[in-house]
This record gives sequence, C-alpha cells and structure tokens, in this order.
Amino acid sequence: MKNEMPKIPNSNYRLFKKGSKLILSAATFGVVAAGSFQGVNYVVNNYNKENTTVQSTNVVNTSTKSTSDVSKVAQNCMPSIVSITNVSVSDVQNYFSLYGRNSRSNPFTQQESTSVGSGVIINKQDGEIDILTNYHVIEGATTLTCTLADNTNVEATVKGVDEDRDLAVISIKAKDLSEDTLKQIAIATIGDSDKLQVGEQVVAIGNALGYGQSVTTGIVSATNRSVSTSSNKDTSQSYIQTDAAINPGNSGGALLNMSGELIGINSAKLSDTDVEGMGYAIAISDVKDSINTMLQGKDVSKSSTQSSYYYNNNEDDDDDSSSPFDFWN
Repeated sequence: MKNEMPKIPNSNYRLFKKGSKLILSAATFGVVAAGSFQGVNYVVNNYNKENTTVQSTNVVNTSTKSTSDVSKVAQNCMPSIVSITNVSVSDVQNYFSLYGRNSRSNPFTQQESTSVGSGVIINKQDGEIDILTNYHVIEGATTLTCTLADNTNVEATVKGVDEDRDLAVISIKAKDLSEDTLKQIAIATIGDSDKLQVGEQVVAIGNALGYGQSVTTGIVSATNRSVSTSSNKDTSQSYIQTDAAINPGNSGGALLNMSGELIGINSAKLSDTDVEGMGYAIAISDVKDSINTMLQGKDVSKSSTQSSYYYNNNEDDDDDSSSPFDFWN
C-alpha cells in the first residue's frame, strides 16, 4: 500500500480561497482608498495654493499700485508747493520797565518772532506768481519769504486776504527768479472738491514742522464738515475731514486727489489726547469766488461776524483751551 500525501480537505481549501479573496479585496480597497486620498489631497492642495496665490498677488498688486500712485502725485505736484516763513514783530510786556523812571512811558518792548507755513502756486500773470495759503500763516508779517521747490528763497508780498475763510493770496516777482528756478516750479491744477467721495484717497503736502516739504496720505473721512473755530465766536465753515497727517507747518499746503488736482487747503487739526487722524482742509470749490477776488488784488469783504482763530503758537493766549482746533502755522 502506497503512502499518500494527505490532501487538504475541500472545506479548508474553500476557506483558504475565500480568505485569499478577502485579503486581496482588502488590499485592493486599501490601494484604491490611498490613491483616492492622495488624489483628493492633491486637488485640495492645488486649489488652496492657487487661491492663496491669487489673493496674495491681488494684495501686493493693490499695495504696490497705491504706493506708486502716491509717489506719482507727489512727484508731479511738489513743484507747485512752497514753504512760507513769516517774520513778525509784536509788542510784549516789558517787566523791567514796571519800575524806575520809564515805568509809565515805556511799558512794552518789541519782540521779533518767526513762524512757518505752506502755500500752493495757483497762478502766473503780469510777471507775478500767485500763491494761495491760509490767512493765519501770513497774518501780522513784517517780512514774508517763500522757499521754492529748488530751495530758492524769495521775498513775497500780500496781494489779497479773506480773514473770514482764513485764506490769503501772496505774490512773488518772476523777475526775481532765475530761469532754472522758473523751469522747476509749476502751477497747481485746480480740482472739483464737490466730486469728492468719502473713502477716496488723498495726499497732503506741506512744510511740516518747518523741515521742508513732506508728503502724507490718507482718505476723505467726511465732506461738508462744519467746524466751529472758537467758542467765543459762532463762526464756522465747511471743511473736508481727512485722516492724512496735518501738522504744524502744513497750514496753507495742498490736499490733492489721486489725479494730482488741488481739492483743499490744509488748515487745521483736532488737537486732543484722545483724538487721532482728524485733520481739516478748506474745500477749494467753496472758495473759488474768494480766490478770484484776491487774485485781482482785493481783500474779500468781511462778514458782520468776525472769525476768531486759535493759533497753536500763541502760547501766552489765555483762551487757548477754549477750542480744541489747532490752526497750524
């Protein structure tokens, strides 16, 4: 009798086959699931990557464009902006004269003071170059000196004033300037402040702190903002409110739209420890008639109610605390 190898029972074989199929199916499912998972991850990652790139590009492009626009406005408009130095003489109490023989005859002594501001070249006619500025920048001046874009200094004279609107036009003689200087200065393009929209970007240029022309930018925070300039006088006018930085020396400088057009004259800021970014500019469209009158060498008629402005450099004024608005020189 031959020794035969034991045969695997059919039931076990079937079980083995089923087990093999089960393992194979599980392995196949694992491969398919892993492939699907990797595929989904690939699609999602690429989708996120593509969207993130678009958003970043948009932000960068917008930021770059904005910076480029401000730089272009500054480059084009700086030649029309001037710095103004006001040298004035005022009477001050002579405390030493209170005693002695001259105590009654000479109670005051004269003292010279200097303040700085800004202006905008708006016209050239009859050999004169006309500059628009704030009245409080040139008030009481014995000598006015304008510093032009190429740092040339030239003496200016007052042509016309509008005290109520805090505006003035001063003039310099074209014959006092060299040909090179005349080529480097420019006349500002007057815009339409009535078309300004809240949120629109603007650029301010002026002689901040007397350091020379500096550029700040911001948005139009509000239009037709009525601001009272003093608690003693109920006189107010309409202003453009902006968060562009306006500092001492900026008064009389330009507020420009992104087309480089003059739409306001920087005049004041709200001065308070709890307040930031509240500067005010006189809307150019509101004062065109006044400007035209001053360009003719005439003063604009005063209203029955006189304006009373609070000046930042009047340190001896007891009423400084009466108004939070600083009309910067």
